[in-house]
Amino acid sequence: MSDKQASFKARWQAEAVRLLQGAASDLQAEAGAREGAATEAEQRVLRWAAIIGARHQLPEIQSAWRRHCILILMVISVLALAGGFTTALAVLGDGTQAVNIPWALGGLLGLNLLMLLFWLLGMLARSDGALLGRLVFQLTHYLPGEHHKALTRAFATLNQRADLMRWWLGLLSHTVWLCAMLGALFGLLWTLALRSYAFTWETTILSADVFTALVHGLSLLPQTLGISIPDAATLVGADQSQADEVRRQWAAWLTASVALYGLMPRLVLILISSIRLLVGLRQLRLQTTAPEWAPLVQRLTPDLNERHVTDPAPEAGQAARIVPVSNPRPGTSVLVAYELTAIKPWPPAELPEHTQCLEVNSRGQRQQSLSALAEARPGTLMVICDARLSPDRGTLHWLVNAGSLAGVTQIVLHNSEQSSDERLTSWHDSLRDIGVDSAHIHHAMTEALNQLGVHNG
Repeated sequence: MSDKQASFKARWQAEAVRLLQGAASDLQAEAGAREGAATEAEQRVLRWAAIIGARHQLPEIQSAWRRHCILILMVISVLALAGGFTTALAVLGDGTQAVNIPWALGGLLGLNLLMLLFWLLGMLARSDGALLGRLVFQLTHYLPGEHHKALTRAFATLNQRADLMRWWLGLLSHTVWLCAMLGALFGLLWTLALRSYAFTWETTILSADVFTALVHGLSLLPQTLGISIPDAATLVGADQSQADEVRRQWAAWLTASVALYGLMPRLVLILISSIRLLVGLRQLRLQTTAPEWAPLVQRLTPDLNERHVTDPAPEAGQAARIVPVSNPRPGTSVLVAYELTAIKPWPPAELPEHTQCLEVNSRGQRQQSLSALAEARPGTLMVICDARLSPDRGTLHWLVNAGSLAGVTQIVLHNSEQSSDERLTSWHDSLRDIGVDSAHIHHAMTEALNQLGVHNG
C-alpha cells in the first residue's frame, strides 16, 4: 500500500488500534505486517492495524461511528433550522406593528455574526472557536462501547497533530449555522408572503444620519445584485399607511441582507474548510517516529526481526537487541520452557524461593508469558530452548521482548548433543546479535539450573 493509496480511514484505524492495544504485543499481527512487501514504516503499521482491525471488525465500527456522527449533526441542524425559522417569526411579529429595521437585522443576524467573529479570532489564535462544532463532536464521546470511544480519541489525536481538528470543528459549526440562517430566511420569506408589514426606524438617542449610513453600508452587496436601495427617509415616522412599493423595497432589502450577510459567509467558510481538509487529509501521515509509535515500529522492522529464519544463518546485519529492564526485582527469577513438550520433570524440583515457571508452546502462551514477565520484572530470566530447531524470527523476536522485561537473560540450548554444529553456530550468532552474553548461553541443563540454585540431580 503506497502513501497515495493509504486512506485517512486506514490511518484513523491504525491510531485507534494503537490506543486499544496499548503496550501489548500481538505477535500474529506483527508477523503478518513484516511478511508484506512494504518498505516504509507507516505501511507496515497500517498492515498491522488492518490485521488487528479486521479481527475486531473495526472497519464496520468506523462506518457505524460515521453514521452516528452524521445523525447527531442532522439532529442539531434540524433544531437549528427550526430555531432560525421561529426567530424570524418572533422578530417580524404578527404584522400589527411596524417592523423596526435595525432591530430586525440585529435579531436575524446579530448572534450569527458574533459567533462568526469568535470563530475568526479563535482561528487567528490557533484555536478552534467553533462552539457548535465542539458540541457535535463531544456528543460522539457518549457513543457506547470501547471501540467507539477509541475511534473518537483516535480521530481527535490524528487530526490535532496535523492541525486539522479546528477545521473539522469549524466545518461542523458552519454547517449548523448555515441551517440556522436557512431557517431564518425561510421564516422571513414565509411571513412576508402571508402578512403585510410596514417598516420603520426607531431610536431615542441616535440621529437619522446613523441609520442612513447603516443602510448605505449594508446595501453595497445587495446593490451588486441589482437590488435597489430604499430611501432611508421613507422609514422616518412610517406607519401602517406606508405605500406598498416602499414595503416591498424594504422587504427585499431585508431578505437580501439576511441571505448575503448570514448565508453567504457560512457557505464560503464551508467551502474553504472543505478544501483545507481535503488538502490536509491527503498530506496526513502517521508520525511513526513519535515515542508512542517507536516500540511498535521497531518490532515491525524486518531487518530487526527476520534474521536467522532458517539455517544456514543469513548475512550479518544489525538486529533488535535486548534492553534489560531498568528496575528489576532482585532475588526473583523466571524459568521458561520455550516450545519444549518433552522436558521432564516440569517444573523442576527444589526451585529456589521467588522463582516462577512458565511454559510457552503456542501463540497465546507467548503473549501470556510476556504479560507475566512485565508484571514480575525478574532479576533473572532463564529460557530453555530446543537446540535441534532453528532460531527462527518468531523465537528471536519473543526473546528480545522477554529479555527486555528482565534484568539478566540466560539461555539453555537443550538437546545440544542432538543438534548440528551449523545449527548451534546459528543459535550462538543469533543470541549474540540480540544481546545475550556468551557466558549466559548454556548447553548443560544441570549447569544452567545451578545458576538458579536448582539441584534436580
